[in-house]
This record gives sequence, C-alpha cells and structure tokens, in this order.
Amino acid sequence: MSDLRAELLAAFEAELADHLGAIRAGLAEADAGRGLDLRDVSRRAHSLKGAARAVEQPRTESLAHEMEALLLAVEAGERDLDEGAVEELRRLADAIEDSAGGGEAAAPAEAAAAAPAGQVRIQGAHVERLAHTLHDLVSQVQEGASIAEGLEALQSELASLSGLAERVRAHDLARRLARSLGDVERLRREQARQLGNLDRAAAELERDAEHILLLPLSTLLEGYERMVRDLASSQGKSAILVVEEAAGEADRRVLHALREPILHLLRNAVSHGIEPPSVRIRAGKPDQGRVTLAARLERGQLTIVVGDDGAGLDHRRIEARARAEGLIGRDDPRPSPEAIEALLFEQGFSTAASVDEVSGRGIGLSVVAEAVRRLHGNVAFVGDAGGGAAIRLTVPAAVTRQTLLLVEAGGETFGLPAGAVAQVLRLGADQIERSEGGEWLPLEGGAAPVQSLAALLGLAPGASDDPTHPALVLRVGPRRIVLVVDALHEVGSIVVGDPTAIAAPVPLVYGTALVDDAVVLVLSPDALMTRTGRAPGGSALVRPDAAERKARQTILVVDDSITTRTLEKSILEAQGYAVRISVDGLAALEWLRGGIEPVDLVVADVEMPRMDGFALLTAIRNDPALKAIPVVMMTSRNSPDDIERGLELGADAYVTKQAFDQGELISVIRQLI
Repeated sequence: MSDLRAELLAAFEAELADHLGAIRAGLAEADAGRGLDLRDVSRRAHSLKGAARAVEQPRTESLAHEMEALLLAVEAGERDLDEGAVEELRRLADAIEDSAGGGEAAAPAEAAAAAPAGQVRIQGAHVERLAHTLHDLVSQVQEGASIAEGLEALQSELASLSGLAERVRAHDLARRLARSLGDVERLRREQARQLGNLDRAAAELERDAEHILLLPLSTLLEGYERMVRDLASSQGKSAILVVEEAAGEADRRVLHALREPILHLLRNAVSHGIEPPSVRIRAGKPDQGRVTLAARLERGQLTIVVGDDGAGLDHRRIEARARAEGLIGRDDPRPSPEAIEALLFEQGFSTAASVDEVSGRGIGLSVVAEAVRRLHGNVAFVGDAGGGAAIRLTVPAAVTRQTLLLVEAGGETFGLPAGAVAQVLRLGADQIERSEGGEWLPLEGGAAPVQSLAALLGLAPGASDDPTHPALVLRVGPRRIVLVVDALHEVGSIVVGDPTAIAAPVPLVYGTALVDDAVVLVLSPDALMTRTGRAPGGSALVRPDAAERKARQTILVVDDSITTRTLEKSILEAQGYAVRISVDGLAALEWLRGGIEPVDLVVADVEMPRMDGFALLTAIRNDPALKAIPVVMMTSRNSPDDIERGLELGADAYVTKQAFDQGELISVIRQLI
C-alpha cells in the first residue's frame, strides 16, 4: 500500500468515526423525544458518501447514499420520522460501520490512538498554541543574544579605558566611564527583564506541551451505543445507551486507561441490571431498558458514572454469596449496605449464576477497581439511578500534573490531592466527641472519625502550644475522615512522579513531587481511609512538649537507589534520628571503620553493586569494633531462603519492600535502639 493510500484511509477512518458518532448521538436524541437535526445528519451522510468514493469503497458509498435518500424523504414530508425510520437509520449506520471497518469500529478515542506506529493524533488547537509559545520563546532567545553582543562590546570598551588614562585628560576618562556604567546598568535591567520573559515563556511552553496530551471527554463517551444495543439483543433484552454531554479535556492516557473499565461496567449493566422486556412490563417499566453514561471534571478530578434503570442491587443475594465463599463469617452480624456493595469489587467475587464472556468471566468488578486504583482513583456504588444502580469512578484528570494541598506532619511535608479535600478548619478539643471507638467530629451529614496524620504515618506529631490545630476533611466517595496536621501549606499544580519509580513501595504513598528542590511524598486518600482506626491510639490533638524530644541517634542508610535513600531518610529524620547515607556496602563499611561518627543502627539493602548487604552484614559481625551495631536488612526479594540467610548472618530484623510499612520500620528500630 502506498503512503498516500495509507494516509487517505487513515483520514477516512477518522472522518467515519466522527460522522457516525454524531449521527448516533442524533438518533439517541430522537429516541429521547427531543427531535432529530435532519439537515445535520443528512449533511454527514452526504459527506460520508463522498469520502467513501474518494477511498474507493463502493459498498459504504451506496449505504451512505441510501441513508441520505431516507433523510431527504423525511425532510420533504414524504415519510414520517417514526420509530421505524429511526430504526432503519440506525441499521444503515451499523452497516456503514461494518462495510468500512470490517465489524465493530473503534470508538473515537481508540481511533485517535490507532495512528501509525510512533505517531499520535493531536488536536490542532493545541498544536497552534504550542507553535505560538515556541515562537515567543525563540524571540526571547534571540533577544538574549543581542544583549550578549551588547555586553561583549561593553567589555571591549571598558578594556580600552585602562590605557586611555595615559593618553587623554582625566575628565574625558570620567565621562566615558560614566557612560559605560550607565550602559552596564541599562543592560543589567534589560537582561533581568529578558530572563523574566524567558521564565514565563518556558512555563507557557510546559503548559502547552501538557495540553498536547489532552483530549475532549466526549472521545471517552462515544462509540458504545451500538455495543449496548447489540449486547441487550443477544440476551433477549432491549436497551439503549443515553450519554450525557460532557465539557472539558483530560489526559489521553487517563481516557485510554478508562475505556476497558467503562466497557466492563456497560456490559455489567446490561447483563446484571437490565431485565427482560416481560419482566420490565410486569414491574410497570418501559420494555426498553435505559443505560446512562456521564462524565464531569471538577477540581482536577474526572468522575465517570455508569447507571441503569434495572432491578438494582440485591443486597441479600450478595451477602449470601459472600457468606458461602467465606468472605463473611457465618455468625457475623449483617454488614452495612456500603460494606456489602464493596464486596462486589473484591478479586474473584461475582454474583453471576454462570460464567460466560458477557457476565464477567467470574471476575466481577475487581478488574474495574484494579484499573481505577492504578490511576490513583476510587470506585463505589452511588445509590440507585431511577430504580436501578449506578457506579462512580473518580480519578485524577492528568497522569502527571495534579493539584495538591501541601501539609506538614511529623516535621515532614506531604502532598494530598486537592480534589479529595472537602474542607480545611481549625480544630479544638471542645469540638471533638469521644467514644470507645475513638474521636469523632460532628459534620453535616454525620460525624467523621478524627485521626492524626502523623500517627497514620507512624511519625511523632510536631510540638505545639496552640490549643487549636489545623485539620482537613478528606472525602473519598461517601467516606470521610478528619486529619489533624501540624500545618497547612499552599495549594498548587505540581508534577507528580510515577509511583513505580519508588524502589521501596509504601502502601500510603502513590507518587512523589519535587517542591523547592525537596522530594515530597504524595499520599493516597483511599489508603489513608483504609488505615483509619489501625493507627496508634491516643488523642489526635495531643502534641508533645519540645523538651520531651529524645536525644538524636544516628542511623546509617545503605542503598544504591537514590529514591529509596531519599524516602527512608525523610521517614527517619521525621522521627528525630540523624541519618547518614551510603550508596553501597563498600562505602558503608569504609564509613563505619573510619570512625567518622558513631552509628547507632544500620539499615541496609541486600542487592547492591560492589558489596551487597549480606557481605556488609558479614563484615560488620566479624569486626569487633562494629559487631554490636544493630542491622536491619531491607530487600525486594521475599524469598524465605533469603530471609533465613540474613538472620543466620546476624541481622537483627528483616523487612521486605513488598510489605514495607514505615510504621513497622519505625517500630522495629525503636525496639533495637
């Protein structure tokens, strides 16, 4: 196939997806009784006919012509736009799609991603903005070059003044010096202005480059209508998909990652939610079921809701299945509705009577929950949707840059997604209600548990004499907790690093951010919710007196990963320990034997270059001057043989990174020193 032919077909596929998406949206409007824009649909059919002719697809051309003729007949009053006409238009749209794409065509978001290898389709407006920004940046660089030329000329002028004093009178020298000094001041101001412009242009370039990765939310919502209709028909049901209009844009990587979860939820709605027509009629419902799909952007968070007007959730059936599978004890009291609904997202749990490719393949909604967690979001049922059920997915709208609230706890700064922060406040002891279950703060809609963020993280809260303390209300779906912190800092849009870059996984951390040249851990609201109630007891408002702080002890952290070293250093320093760093076992051994500073404990990785952790541990235990130093081994290898070997060599404790919990690490260290 020639390059030109390939380009024409790629353009035709994009045009086909665009026109069919608009035509089906119009037919959905007709189904809802809001009328059909005949001229727009007719124009699109005519355009498809011409485009198909250009790429030599006669079958598609013929079908588009048939659709256009039907629409013209309706427009001329020769035929009514009744249910039969709408169904015929829908059949023609399906046939056009099949003839052009060989079956169910890719949805628009998938079509946008299906560019040739190494290419990405980008919205023209974003490219235009990026081009303007690049032009401004180039102009600033050129202006900087002219300033550099001026400074060079001035340098030559000042150099010539050294010999001038011997040849001219003093007042001529003074005049030229004054002029040169004035030129220096002018160029200094000009350079400062130009550097400021460069900073602004670079910031705009960064923003525009990020916009390149944005796609309209509509690309995520389109393309499912036929799938829902055909799936319902294959099960002896009748259903339509109603898509709510959505404004705004989100990261194309987020939208791509959400397509499979949405597809799964739509299949689930048809298979488990929508009843057969006879059942719906007996229940007083229309024979045709209704599945809804909506999206909205708010405070940097993307929320997707998939609902249906079917039978709704059968909580007793779910509970019975969970008890049969041992997820709920036989004698345990009946869980709350929210707890029962949460079971549907557990791995391997499904209420399907039989396993097939439509009803979840026996894996239920866990695949949806897992995909959303990978995006640092949450998923939950949100009550009925016109008598049925609805599921809400909430994820950050961008993969990298997120709006964070920076807070301080235990002497360290942490980031929290601003979208999960419902309220900030000052909290006093008189506002707290206490019970055997802990501390609670009365809020509109019910009391929320109060927890110290430092305690959740295994850190010591900062000292304070203030009777009130800063706090925030964290909300994840219907759940809320009140987190007491040491201080609240600014809110800003910050680039969040890929969580997989953290060598030592921490359950409460899903990413890192660089703030004022310091690494800040970004905390997972969902994980904080899960951990509430498992943190150490005591009042969240109690702050130790500064005089109660113990003397600093020194810990040597040995790890070849800069990310892991930074993470462990921040955790340990927050507890008041002095931390020293070594990049491998050999460097650590040289430090210890050099007697540069007393070391109270060593935390060492196992896998390192030059000298690994086992060799370092052996050397420490064989050195009379060092053998009393406690050693905690940390590794990503969870092999029982490795753990046994480390303990046999004399390790005082062994922590695996897969189950790494900073509270556990602090607890181990406190037992050793």
